[in-house]
Amino acid sequence: MPEEFTFREMRDIKRMTGLLPGQIEEAMGQGDLDVVVALVVVSANRAGRELSEETVLDWDTDAIEWLDDPKPAKKVADPTKA
Repeated sequence: MPEEFTFREMRDIKRMTGLLPGQIEEAMGQGDLDVVVALVVVSANRAGRELSEETVLDWDTDAIEWLDDPKPAKKVADPTKA
């Protein structure tokens, strides 16, 4: 999930959820599934994977995995190949 959103992305999130930007974090904390769907759609689209709200709405609720650190792990050199 992006750390910051573009104006277009925020407008899309508002369209999908009805929430203003300052309300999103609280709604997530309360388990608002519309927010989850919106964030999944926006994040996937930003990553280049076209994903519609309708597609995500058909997923099981356990189909989404939230990662604490979405950055890929740094590769460590293999000492046996020095």
